[in-house]
Amino acid sequence: MRDIRDDIARWFAEGSSVALAQVVAAWGSAPRVPGSLMAISSKGQVAGSVSGGCLEGAVMQAAHECLETGTAVLEKFHATTRQAREVGLSCGGSVEVLLSRLDKAVFEDECRLLEAGSEYLRVTACGGSGTIPQGSCFLVTPAPQDAGPVPATAQGHMPRGDGAQRLVERCRAFPATQRTGLFEEGGTGYFFSRQTPRPKLVCIGGVHIAIHLTRFAKALGYHTAVIDPRRVFPTKERFPSVDELVHAWPQEALAEVGLDSASALCALTHDPKIDVPALQIALDSPAFYIGSLGSGKTQLSRYSQLLKAGYDEGALSRIFGPIGLDIASKEPSEIALSIIAEITAVKNGSATPTSTMPQAAQKARNAPKA
Repeated sequence: MRDIRDDIARWFAEGSSVALAQVVAAWGSAPRVPGSLMAISSKGQVAGSVSGGCLEGAVMQAAHECLETGTAVLEKFHATTRQAREVGLSCGGSVEVLLSRLDKAVFEDECRLLEAGSEYLRVTACGGSGTIPQGSCFLVTPAPQDAGPVPATAQGHMPRGDGAQRLVERCRAFPATQRTGLFEEGGTGYFFSRQTPRPKLVCIGGVHIAIHLTRFAKALGYHTAVIDPRRVFPTKERFPSVDELVHAWPQEALAEVGLDSASALCALTHDPKIDVPALQIALDSPAFYIGSLGSGKTQLSRYSQLLKAGYDEGALSRIFGPIGLDIASKEPSEIALSIIAEITAVKNGSATPTSTMPQAAQKARNAPKA
């Protein structure tokens, strides 16, 4: 929703109604994963996608019918069916797309949660024999003290009383690592999609690599920050699109910027007075990615300093150093590309790259002396 909310807000402001298409199931070589969104306005405007382009025409037609009738519909595109062949789903995958009229009140509540950086589940009824109409949508925050469920007003409602409480508790019981899922409660089938805080990239050092790295991260939807006590480097002229430029030492700056489980930190200065304190703070945080720029010799130095500071090898294995995927490049832009690719691999839970700090340090330690 984060990527398409500005378009939707503009359409609502212009007086349009909006249909929301959600991928609720996908198998085989389907082009988009469950949770992928596409919004279609009553004027024919489109934002987002539910396929690589092959299904969009059919989904747009179904969306207009949905807006005209006010009835949600579950469209099924299976590779073996005539409909899938007609729309060009030739990749061998199967996709199910739920189309429903987007309620403005629920959309505004969702925008507030996004602005606040809150995690929440968007839950949509998608069939079953229960009394909740298909397409009914509500939001659930993970912590009981937060906003809780926000029912849609134009597309049906949640169960009343104990039924609502059971449904909310069921939603909150899903593991934080589960991004999407289908489940049944009270005879109604539901699809949920977990919305997590906007990821954050923190660059320690306003160096040339950081210029390219923050641009790549910005294009991928990250909140970006550059920290450097040397004022000559992190300037607005060098970093015009960065969200935060902080002229301070990491000990002070990271207290302001903050590191959470959606954060990636890259230590890029080559200066141990700046990099090592930043790495220490990152190791004490839940940041999902920590990277250190430099050769094997540099990694050995960082490794030794962090060991002396009390961090064991288990903790230091969280640090990717030398930073980035090995693409045999010396160009700042390509090094930045290798770093953002590695960050993306870690964020998406793919195989962990093997070039981590303890291994690089061990290699440098065992290298023959000149």
